[in-house]
Amino acid sequence: MRKANFEVPSEVISEFTGKMCELELENSITGLTEDDEIEIEVLYEKPESKQVDELEQHLEKLIEELEEEEEEEED
Repeated sequence: MRKANFEVPSEVISEFTGKMCELELENSITGLTEDDEIEIEVLYEKPESKQVDELEQHLEKLIEELEEEEEEEED
């Protein structure tokens, strides 16, 4: 069993967990970071590596969109 850890901003947790459920990955919430990001641990087997990569890319996209929204609000 392999393990991947994600730090998910609370603003995008519903989108992230929706994707995680869609990919049917075993997961658990393990805590909070100092920045109030939610720590999620995903357990997977080697054949599921592509799903984990897809989840990671999805999180990166969500974070980019969140940062863009924050920049627009500052302007």
